[in-house]
Amino acid sequence: MEDRSAMGWKDTIERMAGRKALLHVEHLEICRTGVRASASASKPLLRDVSFSVYPGEIVALTGPSGCGKSLTAHAIAGMLEPSIRVTQGRIYYNGEDIVPFDERRWQRLRREDIGLLIQQSLSGLNPIRTIRAQLTDTLRLHGRRRMPHDQKEPGHADDVPSFAAPQQADPQGVLSRMRQILTRATEMAGGRVTPAQEAYLRSLLSKVGFADPEHILSSYPFELSGGMCQRVLLAAMLSGGPRLFIADEPTTALDVINRDKVLALLLQLREDFDLTILLISHDRQGMSRVADRVLEMSPEGRMHQ
Repeated sequence: MEDRSAMGWKDTIERMAGRKALLHVEHLEICRTGVRASASASKPLLRDVSFSVYPGEIVALTGPSGCGKSLTAHAIAGMLEPSIRVTQGRIYYNGEDIVPFDERRWQRLRREDIGLLIQQSLSGLNPIRTIRAQLTDTLRLHGRRRMPHDQKEPGHADDVPSFAAPQQADPQGVLSRMRQILTRATEMAGGRVTPAQEAYLRSLLSKVGFADPEHILSSYPFELSGGMCQRVLLAAMLSGGPRLFIADEPTTALDVINRDKVLALLLQLREDFDLTILLISHDRQGMSRVADRVLEMSPEGRMHQ
């Protein structure tokens, strides 16, 4: 796998020649601000972070816990907490400095260009609505219904690792009764799915490795495992057709087998969706298996390559 890193870097140099970076972070500094920030707390949380990501690359940003990896990802997506802000430096996306964006422009950027899958993303699913209903809402929000690389027929999951749905215990039929109640409420609320939307949703779920998309679409989040919910959210983000996808610790708490499946899935998604991917992880060795380049942040927040 070390050979892949060397080969990947050589290929990356060839791709970068004469090409403009999709993402360029320049001397980034992030501090805690506001009335609650003491003199010690106002010290930079990270400083002098600079790197570029070119179209089609997979770049891994690694380093020890607390060095600012996730903070960097949130800054790129405009999702820093109100008490934390960029105090120096620039973040260029497609040649434009996005640091000064207001919330409306950040929302549009996240809706159309940048997808961020964070460690706490599972809270983004509504527990009392089916996956079908929630993904349909996302489709309506994005307004994009074309499957990337249409040469691949929808519904084929042969090229991606398949994750079987675990059988969950249902003591005394509690889940069954809950499903009946929620299904009835959904029917009363209305909101039909068109055949085109249905086909697109099946395609998305197949692309992220589900062997039985219909089962997933008809399920509620509480009927799925945490890993399955994460891939549903991944499908939702991909439905917007992002150019840059940021995954924050995508393999945390996974065993070696499932970690390898997730990494293989990311490689396949890059091809299927023409993605540029920024991976955030403490697992340098694991990321080097799929990344074209691996960057490392020191505990002080500085960058090394």
